[in-house]
Amino acid sequence: MKVYLAGQSSEYDTWKKSLKDIKGFEFYDPEIDSDQSSSDTFFPQDLKAVSEADILIANPGLAPSEGTWIEIGYFLALNTNTPGEKCKNLIIIWNKERGNWSIEFVKKAGIIVSTVQEAIDTLKDIKE
Repeated sequence: MKVYLAGQSSEYDTWKKSLKDIKGFEFYDPEIDSDQSSSDTFFPQDLKAVSEADILIANPGLAPSEGTWIEIGYFLALNTNTPGEKCKNLIIIWNKERGNWSIEFVKKAGIIVSTVQEAIDTLKDIKE
């Protein structure tokens, strides 16, 4: 199964490393797997990878994360049939420090967890 890792840069958090250690998945990390030198290169490469992913794990962190939300929306659109449908293969790590003003809206999109460990457990459950 292909897993796209969207969001918080490894420069700020090492959340991706613990996920990549899980056997049985092929991970796409845009920081490593696409040419990040220009939006002319990474935008189409990353969206192609999103379209090929079976699962998307997003960690928008605390910083502005517009690119992450574009990837989440694109994955959601590709992996649901009707507007408002929840995606069972979309995991969003919601840092409690983000605030909760939009959490009810975001919960409608996919599975919301608050830690990387919960994301790992959820990923393993999806595989089974």
